[in-house]
Amino acid sequence: MHPRVLYIASLLVLLHVLSSCNPARRLPEESYLLTRNAIEIEESEVQRSELTRFYRQRPNRRILGFYRFHLNMYQLADRGKETRFRHWMKNTIGEAPVIYEATLANNTVRQFEMYLHSKGYFDAEVDYTEEFRRNRARITYHVKGNTPYTFNEVFFNIPDPFLKGFILEDTVNTLIQSAERYDTDVLHEERNRIARNLRNKGFYRFSREFIYFQVDSNLNKHMVNLEMRISNPQRTVVGYRDSVVQERHKRYLIDQVLLLPEYSALTSHVPRQDTTLYIARDRRGENEFEYWFHHNGPLRIRPSVVVNHLMIRPGDYFQVSRVEQSYSFLSEMRNYRFINLQFTELEEPQLGVPNDTLGFLQSTIQLNRSAANAFTIEAEGLNTAGNLGVASNILYQNRNIFRGAEIFNLRLKGALEVTGETGTDEVFQRLPFNTLELGIEMGVDFPKLLLPIPLERLSRNSRPKSSIVAGVNFRQRPDYTRYILNLNYGFEWNETSRKRHFIHPIEISSVRVYNDSILRANIPDANPFILSRFRDHFILGMKYTYMYNTQKIGKIADFMYLRTNFESAGNLLNLAADGLNLSRDSNGSYNVFNIPFSQFLKGDADFRYYRIFDERQTLVFRAMGGIGVPYGNVEVLPFIKSYYGGGANGLRAWRIYTLGPGSYPGTDEIRFDRYGDIKLEANIEYRFKFYGFWHGAFFLDAGNVWFVRQNEQFPGGEFRFSELHNDIAIGGGLGVRMDFNFFILRVDAAVPMKDPARIASQQWISSWPALRDFNFNLGIGYPF
Repeated sequence: MHPRVLYIASLLVLLHVLSSCNPARRLPEESYLLTRNAIEIEESEVQRSELTRFYRQRPNRRILGFYRFHLNMYQLADRGKETRFRHWMKNTIGEAPVIYEATLANNTVRQFEMYLHSKGYFDAEVDYTEEFRRNRARITYHVKGNTPYTFNEVFFNIPDPFLKGFILEDTVNTLIQSAERYDTDVLHEERNRIARNLRNKGFYRFSREFIYFQVDSNLNKHMVNLEMRISNPQRTVVGYRDSVVQERHKRYLIDQVLLLPEYSALTSHVPRQDTTLYIARDRRGENEFEYWFHHNGPLRIRPSVVVNHLMIRPGDYFQVSRVEQSYSFLSEMRNYRFINLQFTELEEPQLGVPNDTLGFLQSTIQLNRSAANAFTIEAEGLNTAGNLGVASNILYQNRNIFRGAEIFNLRLKGALEVTGETGTDEVFQRLPFNTLELGIEMGVDFPKLLLPIPLERLSRNSRPKSSIVAGVNFRQRPDYTRYILNLNYGFEWNETSRKRHFIHPIEISSVRVYNDSILRANIPDANPFILSRFRDHFILGMKYTYMYNTQKIGKIADFMYLRTNFESAGNLLNLAADGLNLSRDSNGSYNVFNIPFSQFLKGDADFRYYRIFDERQTLVFRAMGGIGVPYGNVEVLPFIKSYYGGGANGLRAWRIYTLGPGSYPGTDEIRFDRYGDIKLEANIEYRFKFYGFWHGAFFLDAGNVWFVRQNEQFPGGEFRFSELHNDIAIGGGLGVRMDFNFFILRVDAAVPMKDPARIASQQWISSWPALRDFNFNLGIGYPF
């Protein structure tokens, strides 16, 4: 029998044994373990997933869809004499067997019927059948929707004629469509939509409680008529406890905007000594808007900056969406620990005279600043692309360095890691580390666009930001020492709540490598193609990043994530080389400050899809691909821009930098960091929670890295589409994670299942792996 077939057969036998364990044997007589709920639906558009949440009784939880881990832990702990450990395992990790109860099945039927009625199936029929076998119960619910009721006409009963006009002009956007199936969720959404629309048109005091529907289903045509009623607000008559008077719905204008930048509840009654009037203008400069700041002493943040983060203007009608945006934009300044927007109705406004349909509001923005200066000392565990270590950071932050809410950051970093060769050349002989890193970085984040393009060119909702960062980094490994100087300028903005753009028009870095004799000795035959990746280089380029994320924080729902990058470097320098009289080195490359500059184009994309089954189970798919094409001045990618395989966040069955390129086998005697110009990778990971903050995962990884061009000293290392099936590495394994919400620590163990470095007939795993065959990865955070 072929070894691969034997391995797969063994795995299937194991899965069968796990799935066939019979936990029902230990149940009391005439009791049945509920093992399955099924739903059969006829003549209904309602999906099974909509009904499953109404089960009154569910089978025991399963891992991977078949193994009742928690039930087996319960029954394992329930055997023999009870000890403290058995009691803990039984009542924490374990889950008691779910004994079928017909009463709960009947309750489920009633819940199904109520839900079907809410979806327009007023004549729905629901029942169930029971199947008992070997102390197990399987319940099948039969749902027949029959002909649903549909919306016919909507009538309006709105006693306030002023409000009625706003309702009728918005009916083009109604969610209630004639001939569509009746749905109470649509009615609830329509109430919310109307209320929000009116609050965005100035009706500050309006809420959905004023709206209710009367349903008439007596048409004998499977249709319903709706009467939408909107009541008027009521006011109790002073002096008459049981007397109320109906009023009309008012539309409110913002009359004044007051800002309290030093607000404190303890001193809110104390008058402010100073008042500053800031006058803002619209884009055309035709209209002026007054903002009054009440404060003590000089204003720490310029009024123009604060007002630019407000969406509320005097003279505009109240809009709840602008209030929400103001909260969000003020929070993004990262200068305030307390933000509150209050609205008070004015009896004597400045902009007009109140009446029964028009009111005026004073908007008071209460702000309390965070400390302007902050010092932080951090100790952290490192997982830099799979390399583990410890680090300490000293951070200084000034949140208002130029009085415009600019944030200045200064970071001093020191780190010890395990990377590269693990010999006797440790940085500190008595510690299990061999790499020392020191660095300093400073930068300023600006809450605006630092370009000669007016802010008005972008919507205020885009919230553009700019940053300038400069730093120097020293890194000493056993095989080489490296210095990096960098200077970056970039900006970002939101296109929508899901789409974000990042542009770095200037990215400058200078890399120098010293003491690289060990590195050179480890590279096969001193391959100049590989050595050139580690030589000194200068990068002047630009980068664009696009992010798309459909995740809704706090909501359990499927979502996707996409990140794309495009980089270009060296083209401007190459065009200007002759004009700048740049010198050439022995390789014919132009030099800047005696360093050859890199020239390349690079692009990659990272797509992820998260299938959320429930709070305990998630299935994650990931696909990533990238290519970098060096050309012109230097015909190899610098190592900081190259791709690599393996590690805790990639193909976890291989140690970092040990996979590829392509099917190149390498040797055990000579080890060096392996890079490539092309990378393809795909992952699938099933994550589940089994106790408290303890989570588990099963995963499968596939991919590799390749060179763009052929290299005789690395046979099989170049990308060839015809050999792609042979070049793909596949690994799989399992992991344990400790999820503390703010911090995730994980251990993943993976084994190579298909190794492209072997000859074609021996690439696949041929026997059950031993412990020594697994590659263990300690990581911080999820891999993707």
